[in-house]
Amino acid sequence: MKKIVSSLVFAAVVIFMTGCVSNSPYDYGSNWLIRENDIPQFYSKFDLFYLGKAPAGYGDTHDVQFNWTKTHTNDIFGRGVRVFSPEIQIPDVKNVTAALAYYLKHYHKEGHPFVLLAEGKAADLLYAAMKNVDGLTVENGFIAAYLPDMQPKTAAQIAEDFYWDDLKAAAGADDYGVIVTWISCINREKITDPAVKKGIYNINPLNWKTNKTPGTAKENIRAVFYMPEHKNVFWRKVDVENFCGAVIDPEKGVLNITCPVPLLHVVKGKYTKNSISIFAGNIAANAKQRTQNLVKAREWNNVK
Repeated sequence: MKKIVSSLVFAAVVIFMTGCVSNSPYDYGSNWLIRENDIPQFYSKFDLFYLGKAPAGYGDTHDVQFNWTKTHTNDIFGRGVRVFSPEIQIPDVKNVTAALAYYLKHYHKEGHPFVLLAEGKAADLLYAAMKNVDGLTVENGFIAAYLPDMQPKTAAQIAEDFYWDDLKAAAGADDYGVIVTWISCINREKITDPAVKKGIYNINPLNWKTNKTPGTAKENIRAVFYMPEHKNVFWRKVDVENFCGAVIDPEKGVLNITCPVPLLHVVKGKYTKNSISIFAGNIAANAKQRTQNLVKAREWNNVK
């Protein structure tokens, strides 16, 4: 059992001692961009907990954030997935931990498959929150956390961070109870972060290999972009099949991604590090595959 020493626990003790009742902000639908708890559990192949917001330059209105979230969840993963996406007012580890813990306690049914998704700074927060909650085990249904462009780590570091729950960096396309991540280097951009170096863990979302085997554009199932600035509301979500190729450079510790440069997919003339959009079809298909593998393993284990 993890020991969480935080202000949240302290506050809970104070409330208990004083006899006061305090509601969580996540009791209210207004603090969720998407909260599909009204969908029956049996309808869901897996639950998806998503943390993120539109990149800078896209706008910060509630409508933009809702549509960005909808694109990255319902539109990418499709039917048969229950989505939970909190609206974090102050993006820090404490609040993300509270939202994730609330989902696990109130909406997740023990053993039901679930997937976590975030990228960039949101992935850093979600990774840190994962270390503060109970229930991230294969026995409880944890499939994978897709966290592209989080702070660079080695596979050994990831295993050490989650040794108590026996979680590891994904080794291929089929395992579960794993963390999935890569460092995006789009069109050979210069990366100055000293933490990005040889030995950093990367997995290629086009072929789910951790070596230098190239992933081709033909293996890119589809990219899904949301562009709120488009005048035609029906064109604000755009699907592009076979969008780009990618290959791991183990010496530099990055995933080199070769993208075309249509202006519809950039902000101020430059790609955002929007890996979920670029590899949307592959992430969605892989989450379903890993979930199916866990379900099959459970069925086999139940055979007497």
